Amino acid sequence: MNYPAWVVNLGKQINAEILSHLNWIGIPTSPEDGSTECSKKTESFRLLDYACGEGQISRGIFNYVDEAWGVDLSARMVESYNQHATTFNVPERKRMFAVQGDMLASGENNMSRFTGKEWFGFDVAIMSMALHHVISPDHAVKMLVERVKEGCSVLIVDWISGTTERPTRCEHNAGAGEMPGAQTTTREGFTKAEMEKMLLDAGCQDVGFMQAREPSYLDLGEQRLRRTLFLAKGKKGKGGSTKV
Repeated sequence: MNYPAWVVNLGKQINAEILSHLNWIGIPTSPEDGSTECSKKTESFRLLDYACGEGQISRGIFNYVDEAWGVDLSARMVESYNQHATTFNVPERKRMFAVQGDMLASGENNMSRFTGKEWFGFDVAIMSMALHHVISPDHAVKMLVERVKEGCSVLIVDWISGTTERPTRCEHNAGAGEMPGAQTTTREGFTKAEMEKMLLDAGCQDVGFMQAREPSYLDLGEQRLRRTLFLAKGKKGKGGSTKV
């Protein structure tokens, strides 16, 4: 798909932030890296990329995982994710794929595909730029914690609420139109306190929150918005969410 330049730049910024903080998140940077509990593994290091879109996150950190499992509501996004996976030169011992579905829905038909043991025990779960679209974000966080192993991490990337500014007029109209997904946005973003509470309530320990090093710029028609991203992480503790 062809995206406006600001969308492409935002994706690059998010991947750069994640790659700069792998150890902080809990993703080992080498097979010998013992800095995280999830480093001490005998099986494949598996990523759950929830609301995966076309797989930007999966491809961005694929060098540091053995398997990337994507889930998205959109059949079109899943198709694009899997097309990218076929051209991404995935080594034979690795896996990268996505399926359509909603892990937050309670309908029997939808949930049945996610009840198998293969959909649990992930080494890291990431939800990027999607939590502000969810009606019940605390439920989404609990679901992600449910899906990872004890001692392993959940990472949320989203906007810090209250940080939207309109510093300049966008004369070149580079990203005309609405922000992707604007029609389904349920809130502007989240505060540090809100994210920490959601992660702690879901049974996480070692909760952390950091602001992106640089602001993000969104060119929407004639408006240029300046916003601030955050990364929030927590490690599933004993007794952490096991059933949503």
